[in-house]
Amino acid sequence: MEQEEQHKSKRGGIRVGQGRKTVAQEQKVNEIFLSALKGLKSVDTDNEAKIEFTKDLLKTQRGQIFIAEHLFGKPKETIDNNVHINSFELKDVIKFK
Repeated sequence: MEQEEQHKSKRGGIRVGQGRKTVAQEQKVNEIFLSALKGLKSVDTDNEAKIEFTKDLLKTQRGQIFIAEHLFGKPKETIDNNVHINSFELKDVIKFK
């Protein structure tokens, strides 16, 4: 309790409920979604449910992008911030009166 009170007065630190879920919790969520998909798609196996869901995703452009990013990896977003400026005289750029 004392440790929690100390953390309340500071920013950051340990917070209850934060962080990655346990593998068991993730598996439970996956089972719930697969069960729902099997009922929605009227199929018997997890793989059939995944296949039918993937077919639905492929019908939309956003779904196609999602699948492509997971199959091939998301493209890196880079910004070229190396600006090369040739030597110049300021008076050539700005005309003084």
